[in-house]
Parts: sequence; structure tokens; C-alpha cells
Amino acid sequence: MNHSLAAPPLVTDRPAMGSAHDIRCIDPVAAVTLERFHGSPLLENGQINLLSLDAIAERLGTKWVMRRQSVYDYIDRLLERHVGENGHFMRVSETDFLIVLPAESKSSAQLRCLRCLSEVLFRFLGEARSTDIRVREVTRITADGLDAVLVDPAAISRAAEGAKPQEASASSDAKLVDRWTPFTASNGLRARVSCMLEPVFELKTYSRIGNRIAREVLCADSGEPFSPLELERLSRSDIERIDLATIARGLDRVRAELGTDRQPCLIIPISYFSLSTRMGRAAVAGMFAEAKAYVQTGVICEVCDIESVPQAALLEATSLIKPYCVLLIGRLVAAPDHRLGNLKGAGLQAVSFEAPERAGDEAEFIRWAKAAIGAAKLIAKAVIIYRLGAARQAGLAALLGASHASLVAPPPA
Repeated sequence: MNHSLAAPPLVTDRPAMGSAHDIRCIDPVAAVTLERFHGSPLLENGQINLLSLDAIAERLGTKWVMRRQSVYDYIDRLLERHVGENGHFMRVSETDFLIVLPAESKSSAQLRCLRCLSEVLFRFLGEARSTDIRVREVTRITADGLDAVLVDPAAISRAAEGAKPQEASASSDAKLVDRWTPFTASNGLRARVSCMLEPVFELKTYSRIGNRIAREVLCADSGEPFSPLELERLSRSDIERIDLATIARGLDRVRAELGTDRQPCLIIPISYFSLSTRMGRAAVAGMFAEAKAYVQTGVICEVCDIESVPQAALLEATSLIKPYCVLLIGRLVAAPDHRLGNLKGAGLQAVSFEAPERAGDEAEFIRWAKAAIGAAKLIAKAVIIYRLGAARQAGLAALLGASHASLVAPPPA
């Protein structure tokens, strides 16, 4: 099944928000594509829904025209992961994405749409107010547009999850995220943390071991990622707050995307600076204990910002946090070389780093991977390479000694 149908060109007139029942205008190209769903039982079953970006367009105002393509690109990546092999999605107007989930019940399909839209709102607006979460159930498709009814998020959550204690927990979790992010950093910028789950695979068997929390630190006002220089200028207290927001936001993603489907492991990035103080370790350890409820094997601590840390100091920090996790990974900002001798003997059981965005041809990738993996193995036995471009690269990395990896796109089933 296709993950995505071809996106139609932009339209310039956005339909205005109306009552709970709307007629949504769609692009003519989308109308032709949607002809196959006319009269479909999926309409009666509530499995065709609209995810509407009206709130983002309204809040951005005149900036919407400049920012909308980045919003579209983000949603495409998000829906590519969450709609699945049995679903479809496409943009049908300037502010509407149509999502078809034939394998899910009405409440489950609409809950998935609500959660995806909440993630988009957090990414671009820094919050997901109930009045901005506009998901509509499509009841009829015509050549002129879509008849759609605004769904009630609270009612859908109750129908899908079916337990009030879970609803109370979700409310508490939202407050936990709000406690840490957004905030005003020491550089004067309003910062917020955005997280996604990225599957990680063991390369010998190509089996999924769990997920890592991939995070971005964003400017709350513009939605743009902090530059490397801006990140370097953050204070230790800023970094600790970002770490705690990462755990809170990451667990929110686990609850939203996986529900009761417990994964073997969850890899959580934590800065060395958060682990270097007693208060920081205590806060992290407490949240690790909460995270254990969502995994089968345990939490993996990925220690960041370690390149220039003295070996003795790093060993002390890793030793003190080790009782709260099943594995310690050293996360590097770039592929390692032979100048990282301070990391050897520092208590790290694995080393992780990202693949270059442009790896060149296969021969160039092999040269890069061979050097990086060789340097990493001087520090730890296990080597994890994130965001490889293809399964072929994962296979080559395995032959060269890498133990685990993640891919930019989901791996083949």
C-alpha cells in the first residue's frame, strides 16, 4: 500500500472556520484522486479524516506563506511514520491533510490524527491548545469538496483508550512537559524541546531493539532549530532543563505512538552536565524510573557532550547513573577519530554518532564508515550509527563492525 498519495499544488483561498459541520473546499487534482473513495464504507466507519492546519496558518498570519512548505515537509515525514503500510495520506488543500486508515476503528483512527496534529502544533506553535486541535471526520466526498464534522478530542480519547485513570495520567504528563518547556534560556531566547521516536535495529539480525528519543531544541518564537553555536552558549541549567524536557516529551511520544506496546529498550539522551551534579542525577534517575514502565528490558542512557570531559570525571558520572539504566552509550557530535582517547575506560559500553547527510557513492561511504567504526571500537565494543540513508548502508556498516543502526526512512518489512 502507498504511504502517501501525490500532494496537490497549493491553493490560495483557505476555507474559513465555521460550525462543527463544514464543507471543506479541496484542490481539483485532489478531487480527481479522491474519486475512488466516493461512497466508500470507510466514510461510514469514520476511517477517513481531515487533519487541519487552520490554527497554524491563523497564528502565523503573514508568515504562513513563507513557512508553509516547511510545515508540509514536517507533516509528510510525520505521517510517513505514523500512518503505516495500510494507510494513505495526502494534502487536499492549503491547510487540510486527508488521512485514510482502513485497518483501524473510528476512534483509533481519529485518535491517531489528533496525536499527529498535536505534535505538529507543538513543533510550530510551542503548544497544542484544545481549540487549535481541529480534526474532522469526512462524511461525504464530492467533486466540489468534502463534507466534514469536527470531532471532539475528549470524546475520542475516552472511546479509544476507555479508561479514566489513563486520561488523568495523560493530563499529568502534559503538565510535566509544560513544567520544563518552553523556557527562556540564558542567551535570552525562548527555547522548547521537540522529540520524535526513531527505531533502532541490531544489525546482525536486523531486529528492532526499541527506539531512541531524537530531539531538537527550537526557538519557541520562530520554530527554527538552535544553531550549534547557540547550543554551545547554553548554561548548565539550560542543558539540564532540556534533558528533563526530553524525557518528559519522549515519554509523551511513547504513550501516544506505542500505547501498551512495550518496546524492549528506550534510548534517552542526557548531557554529561546533567549527570555531573547530585541534583541533576537525582532528577534524571527519577524520570528514568518512570520510563522503565514503558519498556521490557530497561532504559539506555546516552551520555552527550563528552568529547572534552576528563576520563576520571566521565567515569565518575557514568558509574553513579549506571544503577538506573541497563546500558551506557557515549554520544558523539561527529564521527570519532583517534583523538578521543579520554573516552577509553570511561565506563561506556557503546558509542553512537550520526551518519553524514551526504555520504557520496558507496566507495566513499565505506571509507568513512571504516575509519569511524575503527576509531569508535577503541572506545567501546558496540558501535551505533544513526540515520543511515538506506538498508544497503546498514548492511555495509554491519560488515565493517557496527552493531546497531537507525535509518532515515523506515526499513523494509
